[in-house]
Amino acid sequence: MLKKTLSIVGVTAASLIMLAPTAGAQPTNDNPFGPWDYTDKFVSAFDPAAYGSESDRSIIISPFGTSQTIECSSFHGSTWCTQNDPWGAKHDLTPLTPQSGSAAGLRPVYVYNPF
Repeated sequence: MLKKTLSIVGVTAASLIMLAPTAGAQPTNDNPFGPWDYTDKFVSAFDPAAYGSESDRSIIISPFGTSQTIECSSFHGSTWCTQNDPWGAKHDLTPLTPQSGSAAGLRPVYVYNPF
């Protein structure tokens, strides 16, 4: 009787293990401040869509346009972005802001820093 009970428990445990779902979710960024991939939130200043259908996106002036990954981080209201070059090095994207008047309502413009 004991052998029969143990075999039933073993078969049940084995079937539960085999039928258990595997993890399928994408890994998450545990840092709530980033960096996050924001490439799809940018449009090249040289792309005609920047002034039409994609006018809601931030503008980037970069030799790579949006073909290379753009990552942004944010902390206490400050945001900074970087762009990877084709060789994997990260380069800062410098935000341009007006020197006078209010910047409210203006589209963000970022410039690639090659250094």
